[in-house]
Amino acid sequence: MRISIKSIICALALLLSLSGCRSFFEPQLDNKLDSEDSYTDRSNIYAAFMGLFSLLQEAGPHLVVASELQGDLITPTPKAPDDYWDVYRYTVRDGNPVADASPLYKIVMNCNDFLRNTVAYNHKYPGVLTEANYKQMIAGAINLRAWAYLNIGKLYGKAVYYDYALTQEHALEKARTLSLDELVKELIFFVNTGVDGINGLRRSEITNILGTAGIWNNVVINPDALMTELYLWNKDYESAAKRGINMISGQAATEAGNNHKYTLSPQFGAGAGALKKWHTLFTEDPVAVHVSEGISLVIYDNNLRQENPLYTLFSNDTRCKFYLEPTAIMVSKFIGPDYKKGVSTIQDPRGPEVSYATVDGDRIMYKYLKERTLQDQDAPIYLYRAADVHMMVAEALNALGNYDAAEAILNVGFQPYWVAGNRYADPFSAPIYAYEKLKLGRGVRGRLNLPALYSTDARFMPSDLVPGTETYSARRKAVVDSLIIEETAREFAGEGRRWFTMMRIARNSGHPEIVSRFISRKFPEAERTKYYATMLDEKNWFINCDL
Repeated sequence: MRISIKSIICALALLLSLSGCRSFFEPQLDNKLDSEDSYTDRSNIYAAFMGLFSLLQEAGPHLVVASELQGDLITPTPKAPDDYWDVYRYTVRDGNPVADASPLYKIVMNCNDFLRNTVAYNHKYPGVLTEANYKQMIAGAINLRAWAYLNIGKLYGKAVYYDYALTQEHALEKARTLSLDELVKELIFFVNTGVDGINGLRRSEITNILGTAGIWNNVVINPDALMTELYLWNKDYESAAKRGINMISGQAATEAGNNHKYTLSPQFGAGAGALKKWHTLFTEDPVAVHVSEGISLVIYDNNLRQENPLYTLFSNDTRCKFYLEPTAIMVSKFIGPDYKKGVSTIQDPRGPEVSYATVDGDRIMYKYLKERTLQDQDAPIYLYRAADVHMMVAEALNALGNYDAAEAILNVGFQPYWVAGNRYADPFSAPIYAYEKLKLGRGVRGRLNLPALYSTDARFMPSDLVPGTETYSARRKAVVDSLIIEETAREFAGEGRRWFTMMRIARNSGHPEIVSRFISRKFPEAERTKYYATMLDEKNWFINCDL
């Protein structure tokens, strides 16, 4: 059944494929599914629903490349075309294919089309689609659309907002241009309100809809992870923390026979206690292991000649493009005092020979290449995984002033604070944490047996600052923010998280110098002053295009 469903996706990917956009925000309406042909019976609607997620095979790597080039972990190689260097140096011109928004807008327009036509079909032929399947498909399209729009906003700082009900060209002229802040509020409202009385706050169980098994429920955009991120961008930290904790605990509690799900247990860790090494998140078949940590992911299947495009961009094989490589900054994240435990030095299992490696004298981004060949280029791309939610919860708690809890999630997790049943000691004594399954969580660094990092350590906290003062508190918050940004580099190198995390923290805290400090270091020393000043202006954080 797995192959037959993937065949549907593969065919629909070709059917839904759009030609390159002439401008970033020009919708190609003539390339969407023809409503008269595609929404005539139940099987076509199911196929169209799965086809929506096939579009992630293009949008996923496109998002990774654009965001990583804006960050500081990946740089173009001498072989890379100028378009890659322009994104890296924040000098994008119209028509740059690396910065093109069409893969994300393609998702938006086809989700709009699916929502409009499926609602109409269900009203015209009530009962043909089961109520459960109908609601789950509508919710799935709502969340996918919101995810695409959120990432448009994160990349470009704005978006042309096409309502799902707009159908004709004259109607599209009514589309609004929303700033990132306006867009986030609109998306929160849309996910909570939904379409036809159905909101996006339910999970789409594809295995139930299609009567199959395996990883398919992880292909859809998880509404809890999405809402956690949306609330973070909206500075609603309490809602972000609650949504994230509820997701971790709720999913762990409902997964029969697998108490490790989403908890950051040693399931994917290090040492003798690990059931799987961390790198297996990328090197093994997703059906085999990733239901325990993968939340929403892009799947490729080499049996169907589906290739993750990141392979050829990162590989230095002579038959590959090799346009992108790790920066010295990425390598530096996995060495130094953060790995000292007494007199010992601990190696990060996410670092050398996993996230990056040296092959034939070239430093390469290795995460999507490890244990793979030119005939096996189908490593998954994670849109959300368990570590994402934990890091977002830590960011929210830090913004709320709960520094101890934020650091605990980053380091040792919930386990050391578990008392009994649903009770935890401080800093997890609040009702939000009252779930016994959380006790399995070892923290982002703890599950890997890495030394804990605390903002109160002498190397971070000046000795003249007095605990309990506003100055001390402000310093501690800033240090925890930096620790989160740095751990994001290690946990998600090459996954498109680092840039957005540092940008969001800088933006929400009103400290643009955070971005300036990190980003200026990726340039040669003679250029750092220039880029430090450039990145103090928030407008320069976003890909510039003429709407």
